[in-house]
Amino acid sequence: MSTTAVAPTVDERVLTVVLDRAHARFFELTAAGMVELTSLHSPAMRGGKFHSDRQGGPGWGEHAYHDRIREEERRHYAAIAEQLERLQRLHGVTGFVLAGPGGTGAALQCTLSPALAERVIGTAKLNPTEVTAARVQTTIAPLLRQHQLGAERKVVTTMLEGLGTGRAENGVRGVLRALAKGQVRELLVREGARATGLRCATSGRLVPSSADCLGEGEPIPVSDLVAEASAEARRQGATVTVIRDPEAAKAVETLGALLRFG
Repeated sequence: MSTTAVAPTVDERVLTVVLDRAHARFFELTAAGMVELTSLHSPAMRGGKFHSDRQGGPGWGEHAYHDRIREEERRHYAAIAEQLERLQRLHGVTGFVLAGPGGTGAALQCTLSPALAERVIGTAKLNPTEVTAARVQTTIAPLLRQHQLGAERKVVTTMLEGLGTGRAENGVRGVLRALAKGQVRELLVREGARATGLRCATSGRLVPSSADCLGEGEPIPVSDLVAEASAEARRQGATVTVIRDPEAAKAVETLGALLRFG
């Protein structure tokens, strides 16, 4: 698998938190690149190690010390989760990568609410005191690629299962018809696909041939029908997913769609 840095599609925003026991740094990856957003520091509570508090009997100080460590960790993870919630609301984040030394990222994931945990793409090993935005992007690239391919295969399978049920379309003509009715919930675009077509002057509808504009005004040539359809889908609030996985892309006849209603 290639480790080349992978940028999300225009409809995705990925957030990476790099943490250790006391620090957390937050990075956002968009189509424009990786940027650091903010950071937080959770100072440890004051007090010595367990051997300085053993008046309560053998082992008592050690028990209190480890309780304190667990409480510090709980508070730190809670502060990180609160920041993730806030950044998700502000930035429309669609996925998280949790990174840190050892199993820190996995430990944080176990403490997240179900709503946050279901958005976790994966975990990685990074040190928050040394990391750079470029290093974060390079490190998480394989995770993003694996996640992206899995999501593409899943959405193509959903499309194929929905054909003939009023829940999906496959092929330029059917997808454009659904787009004109505002039915498209998610537009699937085979990577590199291009097609010529037309826009009917009166209705504004995108069509694959001039015969489709009968009664809807003069057909106006469109040089890149795929790009026009993608732009129209976004204007309608639909998600646009580019299918890059070679096997999944074979099933998409230039354009596919999941529909809002039949």
